[in-house]
This record gives sequence, structure tokens and C-alpha cells, in this order.
Amino acid sequence: MKRIIAPMRNLLWRPGIWAAAVLVAVSACGDLNVENPNEPDAKRALSDPGAVEAIAGGTLRTWFNTHQSMEAAGALTTMADSYTASWNNYNMRIYSSEPRTSWKNDPSEVARSSIEFYWYQYYSALSSANDVLTAIRTNDIVINDDAETKMVETIAVLMQGMAMGELALNYDSAFVVDETSDLNSLKFSGRADVRDAAVAKCEAAALLADANTFDTPDSWTNGTSYSNVQIAKLARTCAARVLAYYARNAAENTTTNWAKVATLAAGGMSSGGSSFDLVFTGDAGAGGYTFAAGFYDDVKAWSEDLTTERVDTRVAHMLDPVTQTDPWPNPNGNPRPNSPDKRLGDGSYGTAANVSAWGTIPKTTSGGTDFAWSGTPIFNPVRGQYHQSNITHIRYDYASFSDPGGSGGGFGTVPVITGTENDLLWAEGLIRSGGNLTTAATLINKTRVTRGGLSQALATDLAAGLLTKLQYEQDVELIGLGDIVFFNRRRIDGLKALTPHQMPVPAKELQVLRKALYTFGGTFPAQ
Repeated sequence: MKRIIAPMRNLLWRPGIWAAAVLVAVSACGDLNVENPNEPDAKRALSDPGAVEAIAGGTLRTWFNTHQSMEAAGALTTMADSYTASWNNYNMRIYSSEPRTSWKNDPSEVARSSIEFYWYQYYSALSSANDVLTAIRTNDIVINDDAETKMVETIAVLMQGMAMGELALNYDSAFVVDETSDLNSLKFSGRADVRDAAVAKCEAAALLADANTFDTPDSWTNGTSYSNVQIAKLARTCAARVLAYYARNAAENTTTNWAKVATLAAGGMSSGGSSFDLVFTGDAGAGGYTFAAGFYDDVKAWSEDLTTERVDTRVAHMLDPVTQTDPWPNPNGNPRPNSPDKRLGDGSYGTAANVSAWGTIPKTTSGGTDFAWSGTPIFNPVRGQYHQSNITHIRYDYASFSDPGGSGGGFGTVPVITGTENDLLWAEGLIRSGGNLTTAATLINKTRVTRGGLSQALATDLAAGLLTKLQYEQDVELIGLGDIVFFNRRRIDGLKALTPHQMPVPAKELQVLRKALYTFGGTFPAQ
């Protein structure tokens, strides 16, 4: 029994279902009389209205830091051939090298961390949300007044949906847990059930937000407050994205309820004649460049740095098929671009002082808003020249160590879920469900024409032509927003052969439950 008790000490560091699997295993083994020393503090905290409100706000920070952490997104975004890197930071080299390998789901493997991170961090956010709802709905805690209590309750329900949504998108199975669950009788649910539970929670949060009036504290995102109207729209966008990104392949993508995606997005973050983004203000992890202490967009800190990551040549070729060859042409690379897309333009970037460090051309009036060119290959050629690229992402460069303003990286207001993402979900829902193609084209053109300067999408393009232009916009506009580029490539069979399409339950959990280890990808068959 020692191998069960040991992980319990690691996992039961906070109340709730963080260690759901461990609790199930213990109940199956009889009474071990294991005392949780945190429990008295937990009870006191959950009887303090101020502490309950702080826990609710903390769920947003945990979700943001998890969603934007490189620990898992670094591997997923390079496996999607959106970004590219041959460094093995965050296991990127292991998982994005060719031929693709499987998830290293074994306790002896260091690279298992990419699988474990989402599981434990999203369950941490979910556990905190459940604690908040227990305090409000079971213990009848009132936080200052009824209006503020409803605000906290609404956010907790939303975070249940957003946390379970990420589990449904990434894992083949997980625990569906809310504040009413019996932790001693939990069982794994298949990913479809986890998806449905996530969507239901997001929809419930939207209804709660619609029925109440409030503004969230700006400290919860380190700078931005959201009204109940915006929270309702965010909740519907979150429900739409879980449904839309869920499919593991193109065949499954055809079974998505696209009419519901369109309906949800029509009430989402870009609806009603206005659009907004869910943003957080980075503080570089309170100065420590880590998710643990403050607010840190690790994905943008890395991907916007010309010396750490590049945009994969798959995307570079799409932006400029004339000059940007895919794969990267060894040994001379791709020349300076001349893209018709204003988001890349002539690839110029920075100033004359940056040329020696970055290999760039000082910015001209034709420089792109989102992408730039560097003549300097940065990756070790023996690890595969296919990792190289001359194009880099600069849209959020203020959050990176290549910030021309010299902030040092990790600072600034960064979007995580955007009104543009909602537009594209809305358009895709219409296209795939036989809806209004004129509306779909208008939604696509919000970025395609306005930001890109490209030819208009038209209803006469019909579904196939509109989907091509839509997917282009998704590749360009959603890069940098966590792991969603991976889900987009996965559901249209856009991943390279042998790439795993989902994560297994982490090995530590399987061991605690005395279940066989398993994995996906590489030579392992899809289960």
C-alpha cells in the first residue's frame, strides 16, 4: 500500500477533487486512516466569505496560466506545425520531431510532464470552483450581498465548464466532477461525456450571468473587469469552442453539432454589434517567469521571441507560397517575403540596431503586423533542418524577451480567447450546418480583408471555398492562443502521420488506480 499513500501526500495539498483518483483507490483498499492536515484550514477558509471570493478569482488565474503554459502547449503547437522549435524545452524536440513518437506516459519518463501538467492544473482549477460552489450552495455563504454572491457563483460555474472543457479536448477520458459529486464513487467518463458536461456548465453559467447584474473585480485578470453581459457571451463562446474543437479526426468532425456551434457563437463574444477579448495582464509571474506566482503568458513569451521559436514553414508557405518553401530549403533557407497578406508583408521588422541580433530587415511601411522575416537560422541542424524557418510571429512581441521596448518579457495585456475566434466559430458553424453563407463570408472578412488586405470571401465561394478561406484565417488569427491550433489541425486530419491525437490519463493516476498504463501516437494504435 505504500505506493498508494506516497502519491497521496503529493496530491492532497488542497481540498476538493484534485486527488480524485487517489481517493477512489483508497476507498477500494479499505480504511487507511490517512489524515489530511490541510482539512481544518480548508473548512475555515470555506466559511470566510472573503476567502471564498479570492478562491473564485484564483480559478481564473490558474486556468489562464495553465492554458498559456509552454509545459503542454509548447509540444502541442509544434506538433500542429504552427510553431516550430528543436530545443527540448518543454519536450518540444521529443514530440515534434519526425517521425512522430508517442506520448511518454510512463513514470520513469521525464517527458511525461507534458501529459501531467494539464491534468493536474485543470483539476486544481475545477476543485477550487467546486469548493466555491459548495460554500455558496451548501453552506449558504453570502459574499457581501446577494449580487456579489451571484457573481462569484456564476464565475465558479463557468470555470467548471472551462476546466472540464480542456480535459475533454485533451484526454481520452477523465473524471466528471462538480460540487455535488461523491468523491468516493467516482469513475472515469469517456471524453464525449466530459465534453457534454463541460458544455452544460458553460450554458448554465451563461444563464446565471443573464439573470444577474455584476462586474467582476479587475484583479481577477490583473487589470480587466467584465460585466455580466460579457461573461454570458464568454460562456457561450466557451461552449461553442468545446463542441467545435472536440473531434479527433475529419470523420468525427462531420458529426459535430455545427448548428449548435453557430447558435452559441451567435450569442458569443462578437455578437450584438460589439466584440471583446478575454484578456489578462502579465506580470511575468510576479517577476519569477513562472505560472505559480502571478500572471504569465509563457506561450507568447516564447513564440514571439525571434531567438527561441519560429512559425512553421507550413504556415509560412501559406502566407507567401512564392517565396516561402515548405519544407525549409537547406542550406540557404527562404528569402525575404513579399506576401499579399498585410500580416506578413515584406517581412521587415525592428530597427537597424536589431539586425545583428535577429537577422532582420529594419521595418518599412510594408512591414507586417503579425509576422516578420529573419535571415538567421536558429536551430541545431543535426536535429532536423525541417525545424528551421525564416518567419517568426511578432503580433504579441511586447510579451516576449524580443520586445522592442525592452520590457524583459511576460508583461502586457494578452488575449486568450478572442472575439475573432468567436467570429470564425460562428462562420464555421454556419458553413457546416447549411446556414447563411453570406453571413459566414462577412464574418471571415472581418480579418481576411480588414487585417489581411486579401480578396473577399463570398457566398458564391460555396461551402468548400469558404472553408478554405476560413481555415487560413484560423491558422493566422489563432496562433499564440494556447493549444487551439492543435485542435484545429487535428479535426481536419491536418496532423502529420503518427502524431498522437489525444492524451492518455497520466501514468501516476493509472498507477494509483492499479490500471494498466497506455498511450497514443507513434507506433501505438489509436484506442
